Amino acid sequence: MTGQPSTMHTTLSLAFVCLAVAAFRADPAASQDEPSPALLEWRKKVIEAKGLDDETQKREAMVALVREALVGREVRLAGTTHQDKVHQEDNQPAPIVNFDPRLNQKSSAQSRQGTPTRSLQGNFGYYFSYRGAGYVVIGPAALDPRNPVFTRMAAEHELFHAKTHVGDSRPSEARELETWTQMFVTYFHEVMAYNQRWAPMLAYYDDADTGERTGAIDRLATYYRTPPGDDAAKTIVRTAFEEWLARRKKDTAASKLVADLEKALRAGGVIEQ
Repeated sequence: MTGQPSTMHTTLSLAFVCLAVAAFRADPAASQDEPSPALLEWRKKVIEAKGLDDETQKREAMVALVREALVGREVRLAGTTHQDKVHQEDNQPAPIVNFDPRLNQKSSAQSRQGTPTRSLQGNFGYYFSYRGAGYVVIGPAALDPRNPVFTRMAAEHELFHAKTHVGDSRPSEARELETWTQMFVTYFHEVMAYNQRWAPMLAYYDDADTGERTGAIDRLATYYRTPPGDDAAKTIVRTAFEEWLARRKKDTAASKLVADLEKALRAGGVIEQ
């Protein structure tokens, strides 16, 4: 696995752009309000899997759905040796994606004896490193009933960390900003109809240093100028991007990213003064 999508994922991504564009032309909320038969089936399977009482059946059903969403990637069930914390003994290094049905009941891995851990109660996924190798674990929260693209995005987020940040001594804010920016330029056109806020990206931007912010703005501005798809698709993605930025100006007016991104786009002449 690399930080960039595989060839298979790129093909699927461009196909999804076409579907998203078609839905967006008819109704910006169409993919939410009137899901396709495939998305209705996905929703049904996710809800049913998470609702199973038998724990063995439940974890098998959930990992099967993760494999369905991450087609082309190796997915395995995490081991059960350590019940209360994530541990390298229960997982395989990336590019394998480990699915842990108990992720949200565990604490983070310990980098060494005596170091503090944190609860993973709210995590979609988790990345850690051990002896120079990155490990990726995702949990039940990554199985979003709306669309399997959210499962892919959760996995790719952690995989990007595993590929890019093993041994990286930069502050966590810098690493997270880089990762969230990568997810934005990879997935915005696939999830634009769901009106994602991308709030973590905005928050990490505010805490990052000037160099990291500049890198993020450059990537976002480049994505706006050259989104994927044909000319019609590009226009719709840019419109969705502009609407996302306009919404953030209203509900996150204090965000430095919002102000800096708008300034960069105006300076580049890609949006009107």
